[in-house]
Amino acid sequence: MRRIALLVNPCAGRGAGRRLAPQVRERLRAGSVDCSIQFTSAPGEMRALVAAALRDGAGGVAIAGGDGTVNEAVNGYAGVAREDQVFAVIPLGTGNDFAKMLGVGNDWRAACNRIASGQTRRVDAGRCNGHAFANGIGAGFDAQVAIEASRIRWLRGNAVYGVALARTLLLSYSTPNARIVHDGGTIETRITMLAAANGTTYGGAFRIAPGADIADGMLDLMVADGLSRSGIIGFFPHVLRGTHVGRKGVTMARTRRLVVETDEPLAVHADGEIIDRTAKRLEVEVLPGALLAVC
Repeated sequence: MRRIALLVNPCAGRGAGRRLAPQVRERLRAGSVDCSIQFTSAPGEMRALVAAALRDGAGGVAIAGGDGTVNEAVNGYAGVAREDQVFAVIPLGTGNDFAKMLGVGNDWRAACNRIASGQTRRVDAGRCNGHAFANGIGAGFDAQVAIEASRIRWLRGNAVYGVALARTLLLSYSTPNARIVHDGGTIETRITMLAAANGTTYGGAFRIAPGADIADGMLDLMVADGLSRSGIIGFFPHVLRGTHVGRKGVTMARTRRLVVETDEPLAVHADGEIIDRTAKRLEVEVLPGALLAVC
């Protein structure tokens, strides 16, 4: 039997992590995958658990949780894993965006089956100001939405992001001047938000970069110029459908590296997790083939 470290965020999916962990373990064992459960006990601990499991010689890690859990895990995996140590995601969170990029969606059983099959491929990750990410980073308005979403405990699923969007419009709205340098040139404008995407979708439903590919060695940059509140209300339905691409005031580019400087502080998220609330300079790069992913 192959030995995989099954690392579980017990709080993921409003407690789904703790509730489903025994079933996940048994399904993996039924597929000839040797594993035992380790639960995180505090935010941020997943990173250390991943690094420790890899250094201990596990064949890889299976991360059971949501996108925030995956983000912690990527930071433990990058720079530590050997070439043959796998990175698997078992979706037990709210959005499960990176699991969707890996082809397992919200189905934890399908993810277990993929791990048992041993099917892997190299996919990219990224890094922003030294912090690794799996699916993408966002700065500005959508990061403020992520801050608001983290405060909502009485809703589940994509409804969380709708309420958070409304709160952000009322409470946190700005369009700072930005200078954005990417492989293809320089953009200088007032911005509502920008994203550097590895995958096509984040926030559970927003198709921020419909043409992105997690294995192409590139990030897809999306910049939305400064919008009024009413303009933002009109903009986000297009992002949900991916039809914002090509619209006036939206710039798309593909790049390996990106530097952003602003005259006002920006909130920044990586895979939906806030990594900075007052950033005025971002240095972003792709990490080609950084993950040996089960997919």
